[in-house]
Amino acid sequence: MGKNSLKKVLLRKIPVQLATEATISQARRHEKASYYIKAAVRMINHKRILILQLYSRKDLILGIKEPRIRTFLTKTDYISQCYEEGTVKWRTGRLDSLLAYDYYSKEEPVLCDTASERAVNAYLSYTEDERIKRSGYAKIRQAQNMILEQRLQKKHAMIERRIDRKMQEVKPLPKDFDDWIDEVAMAQSRYIYYRYSRKKYMDGYCTHCHQAVKVHKVRHRAEGRCPKCGVKVVFLAEGKAKHIFDHGQVAYFQKTPKGFLVRYFAVSKSYYGDYRNPQISTKELMREFYEDSLVSGYEYRQFKQTGKIRWCEDWMKYSFLDVAVYTKNLHAVLKNTQYQYCALKEFASRWDGAAVNPYGYLKRYQSMPEIEYFVKAGLYAMTYELTSYSNYAYRVQRNKKSLHEMLGVSKQNFRFIQACDMSFYQLDIYNKLCKQGVNLSIGEFKRFYDTYRKNMDVIFALLQYTSLHKAERYCNGFIDRQYDLLTIMGIWKDYICFCRELGYNLKNSFVLFPKDLIVAHKLAYQDVLNRREQERRKKMQQEERRAKRLLKKYRNLYAWKDNRFAVVVPKDLLEIKEEGHTLHHCVATYTSRVADGTSIILFVRDLQSPDKPFYTMELQKNKIIQCRGYSNHVMTSEVQEFVKRYESRVLKKIREKNAA
Repeated sequence: MGKNSLKKVLLRKIPVQLATEATISQARRHEKASYYIKAAVRMINHKRILILQLYSRKDLILGIKEPRIRTFLTKTDYISQCYEEGTVKWRTGRLDSLLAYDYYSKEEPVLCDTASERAVNAYLSYTEDERIKRSGYAKIRQAQNMILEQRLQKKHAMIERRIDRKMQEVKPLPKDFDDWIDEVAMAQSRYIYYRYSRKKYMDGYCTHCHQAVKVHKVRHRAEGRCPKCGVKVVFLAEGKAKHIFDHGQVAYFQKTPKGFLVRYFAVSKSYYGDYRNPQISTKELMREFYEDSLVSGYEYRQFKQTGKIRWCEDWMKYSFLDVAVYTKNLHAVLKNTQYQYCALKEFASRWDGAAVNPYGYLKRYQSMPEIEYFVKAGLYAMTYELTSYSNYAYRVQRNKKSLHEMLGVSKQNFRFIQACDMSFYQLDIYNKLCKQGVNLSIGEFKRFYDTYRKNMDVIFALLQYTSLHKAERYCNGFIDRQYDLLTIMGIWKDYICFCRELGYNLKNSFVLFPKDLIVAHKLAYQDVLNRREQERRKKMQQEERRAKRLLKKYRNLYAWKDNRFAVVVPKDLLEIKEEGHTLHHCVATYTSRVADGTSIILFVRDLQSPDKPFYTMELQKNKIIQCRGYSNHVMTSEVQEFVKRYESRVLKKIREKNAA
């Protein structure tokens, strides 16, 4: 509500107008209206105001004459009084919202008399349109929509001015920013285009150093290094790589009057057409202002569903998690801030185009300043995980003083971890190797990780019985077109598990290293199946003997019948299984419980067909747990009555006898 517009103090004094008998009669005769509106224009505080009294049709039918809502409407503002359970509440919403009006409903509020129609038509004449014939309520809706649009325009203008004032703090980018994107940030977009020929050396062109080169024995999409500048490149055949288009994300830090700003850009590099002159495009999409402990975000997108594309407040659309950071001015920007010693420059400069999550890094540094030590120790992989994912912080024992104590390793092992730049997952692997007494060089550890990172459970299972060198040498002897190294190791691991189950002595090298692993695996597997089958049959025989003794005892206790149904105790476990198969339910799986005495299975039979499965009942502690028919159907009313009688006449007596 605007200033000096509709004053509640004055509006509250206006008496409520009760519905007339004519309006009540109209409500009882017509069913298509949800509300009836009485409209009148009054002069209040030197202003002409349209007053709308809305009566609910349901209230009118019951003889209730008080309005549900009173709305006061001018050409620039509106406000409503809502009468809810004896209280009066002021609302600034439109009538459509207050009434929860459904546009697809035929029950539209209507004006209750001609005087109301004249008042609405005269006061809201500015809403009329020759092309559209509107009802009285439609004109009210249109007037409120026009006022709402004016409100939104004022609100949006205020927000836009606030954003524009903030954007004035943004300074121009440095002159070398585009060159930095090309040479450093887009490090993954470095190629050598070569012209294929049968000659020993082929002509090529490096897109990084922009020099002609000679290449030898290269393949399309293979990785290598430029013979001139030495950077990592991807080799591309001219005829096969005409449409290369690379994407990236970069961030630039700037000083602001109250702190600093992080600007995020989406960048692309297109090699369409002439690969010697690729086209680089940048688009700034997000800005983050850091002022003391507060961070405010802005995005370049559509503003408030207005169709305008401009800077907007808050984060909603874009994600910049792995960006290359412009580092030349970082020390100057972060100086005299709480992030002065965060070591972000060192982390972002670890290699060209290194991925950084600036927001995650700075946020993690606030809660864990030890990030600085991780970076300066060269533990970049762990730093990346700590600043990109929240579930790694628990791995650091922050109550310790030194890094090796924080990671729970010795000084000697820490130096090895530092040299390998391990991630937390690699640290777990390294700790397991140390426990099993496996000592590897830096190169051997990296090869071990690259080879087995997807099959660590297999290799560690094998290392319990032999060394890494012996395991690899043994498995290499069985590699062929059908089996690779990891497949052979998986087969060997299964073979060892079978031997352990069969009780073989795995300390015997003849057992541990069979001459033909594939054949030995098949034989051991067959022996395991035979042994399991023997154990299963033995278990079934034992259960059958126990169950027969129990069922014989139950026969005298639980068998009972009336003139229609009977409760029958099964003869053996086989009969229980056949019951489940016939009635299509799962009682066959209860045989172990029956043999153990934890469950009692009884059959409910219809005396007209005493040998035909009908219902199956389960008891536990002499209480009925369930009684199910064909396909687990519930009991009919007749069976339910029988089961109740069985509960009271048989089971209740057994429980009382056991309690005594």
